[in-house]
Amino acid sequence: MSYLSREQRREHILQAAMRVALNEGFAAMTVRRIACEAGVATGQVHHHFTSGAELKSQAFIRTIRALLDIDVLDQDASWHEQLHSMLGSNDGRFENHIRLWREAQILAAKDDDIKGAYTLSMEMWHEETVKIIRQGCEAGEFTLSDSAENIAWRLISLVCGLDGLYVLGMASLDEPAFESHLTRLIRLELG
Repeated sequence: MSYLSREQRREHILQAAMRVALNEGFAAMTVRRIACEAGVATGQVHHHFTSGAELKSQAFIRTIRALLDIDVLDQDASWHEQLHSMLGSNDGRFENHIRLWREAQILAAKDDDIKGAYTLSMEMWHEETVKIIRQGCEAGEFTLSDSAENIAWRLISLVCGLDGLYVLGMASLDEPAFESHLTRLIRLELG
């Protein structure tokens, strides 16, 4: 590997951790596995991150930030479509992200670092959802019945609850049912 500055090497290791997280999950995110993925010695990982937990948390946050920043729809998509996509895109490219999100939710109960990262990722998702609601209101496509912040939390709560039921394999909650419930709540909340 060519010479990298301290910041570049840290970023290189973080990118490797993100790849391991997406492809293999949290359990695979050992310092040794990440170092191997990055092509560096394990000592380099320890040099740039105070702990494996810090690296896992930062990789998770960056992975979710990258997910939230992906433009899935065309520029001319309606605000309803954009909101629906932010809350429940069924784009198959995101399956690894969703798996990692679910894993973080479970780990958050027993790992304070992951809990902090998961909480921050929920706040980022909320912030992006609020932005779309506000932009939809400015464009005249949405009508607020409550604050954009409250509506965003209710929509996110529905998605999280439906996802939990979907994971259980509830026969009555397949993808079309998920889409139908989400569409209905968006219309009830925002017109």
